[in-house]
Amino acid sequence: MDAPISAAEATTDDPLLTTPPAGVLLDFDPKRDGFSFANHFEWTDPDLTLLSEALRPVVMGTFGLSGAALGLSRGSRGVLSGGVLGVAGAIGGASDRLVRSVATRWPSFGLCGGMALAAVERWPAKGRVATSDLKKELIRPLLRRRQEATLRAGLARFAAYWSRVRFLPGATPDAPFARLLTRELDRIEARVREGRPVVLGLVGDAPDPFALHQVVAYGLDRTGPLTSTVTVYDPNRPGQSGTIQTAPSPATGRTRIRTDLTTGPRPSGRCHVSTRPGHLSHIFAIEPRRRSVLG
Repeated sequence: MDAPISAAEATTDDPLLTTPPAGVLLDFDPKRDGFSFANHFEWTDPDLTLLSEALRPVVMGTFGLSGAALGLSRGSRGVLSGGVLGVAGAIGGASDRLVRSVATRWPSFGLCGGMALAAVERWPAKGRVATSDLKKELIRPLLRRRQEATLRAGLARFAAYWSRVRFLPGATPDAPFARLLTRELDRIEARVREGRPVVLGLVGDAPDPFALHQVVAYGLDRTGPLTSTVTVYDPNRPGQSGTIQTAPSPATGRTRIRTDLTTGPRPSGRCHVSTRPGHLSHIFAIEPRRRSVLG
């Protein structure tokens, strides 16, 4: 990961500190260009197969780290053997069984990435059927395929950012991603100014590594390298817009990200994205291979 921006770097000659131009808002209307149904689906075997295949690298890494941790008391050989055994167990099918076991503890799931990417790819409709008019069960196979595309493009970064928030010493509510967030805001701003909505990955500090979320960014008002308001469509809230506000933290190299999207504890006891309501740790652009979606 990149080192935080130090006080010595904070000069008026630093391009990261140049005040950007006025904000931009695309003609993306969640009531028309988003889906009319909420991000809520019942499990099928193809869903579980897709999830298992997509998450296998993450689970393998988790097994390896767990095995290595258990071997610490045995010295370097124990760490190495523990890691190797963890990876071997995952390759042997343990990861697939684990993912299916964890997933089916809850009767429903989301395809937020598939919904976000399909909405981006279908915009603007240009005379075709509006995204809001598409029927849930008819469009579901497409959503599952596009979900897979977003996982391929973004899962490694999801895992890296989430792990950093959860496990690095000295963790605080303000996440250590200042320079990374500046670059992501640059990326988001460039895409939106080109006239393209962007799929955003939302990272929090929820204990559950599956508690990830994706939305569509279609507007950005930025007044500084880390200070912005991003306008988004959230597949969890049909027909509504939302905002994500980013700002620098008083702590060096850290950021503060707040949102009016629903995050935090749920009645079920699980946390959606974050452990605190209205809080995010990081956002980043997800850019799978571009394709058009007909219909």
